Amino acid sequence: MATGMQEKQYTPSLLSFFIYNPSFGPREGEEEKKILFYHPCDVEKNEKIRNVGLCEAIVQFTRTFCPTKPAKSLHTQKNRQFFFEPEDNFWIVMVVRNPMIEKPNKDGKPPTIEYQEEEILDTVYGAVLRQCYSMYKLFNGTFGRAMEAGGVELLTQKLEKFFYRYLQTLHLQSCDLLDVFGGISFFPLDKMTYLKIQSFVNRVEESLSLVKYTAFLYNDQLIWSGLEQDDMRILYKYLTTSLFPRHSEPELAGRDSPLRPEVVH
Repeated sequence: MATGMQEKQYTPSLLSFFIYNPSFGPREGEEEKKILFYHPCDVEKNEKIRNVGLCEAIVQFTRTFCPTKPAKSLHTQKNRQFFFEPEDNFWIVMVVRNPMIEKPNKDGKPPTIEYQEEEILDTVYGAVLRQCYSMYKLFNGTFGRAMEAGGVELLTQKLEKFFYRYLQTLHLQSCDLLDVFGGISFFPLDKMTYLKIQSFVNRVEESLSLVKYTAFLYNDQLIWSGLEQDDMRILYKYLTTSLFPRHSEPELAGRDSPLRPEVVH
């Protein structure tokens, strides 16, 4: 950040992220039962209830105009709220602070804050929110599955365990159209080498009955995958943004890692 009389620029940041089900606390005084996960966790109970209640009201209000297409986002000067219903009555909400510029004033007056609302694209951050659910489902299954296995208690445990770590990997300041399309970077290979790798993968799957699907990567670039494309997009996102950065070796910082020679949409 700049010092002195220079402008200070602030990138988008995550203000809150929560998951709720309005059917879990329908009566007055039971509102807290609706909340399945809330980040940050140190927010007061009444504020959590108030924020969830506001989102409920927004969704219900927009449904009066289009019952099948409730609100997906809410724009305000300071932040942007994104709503997503991945399963019936389960809602995920992400609140992002708009980027802003702090301009100093003379004569000791407080600085002027200018919010850059147009810098936040609904398509990009809406895709990030949907990816959050897809990533959870990849490792834990659906919310409904957890409810069937152990009720609300098991679901809240799974949500807490997963999202506590996953939200730390979100880099909202660098989100772009690749997050919308789920781009995959492929490693270019000649035909013979590619066929050898495919033959190796086939032999592994034939000899090891426990292996159902295989993906073959070099550093953070995909060479071959037997997964469905949508599943591979989510797995690739996890590998390149969460797993690989934590366990990368020095050579990953070389020629191959930062380049994206081929991106599919």
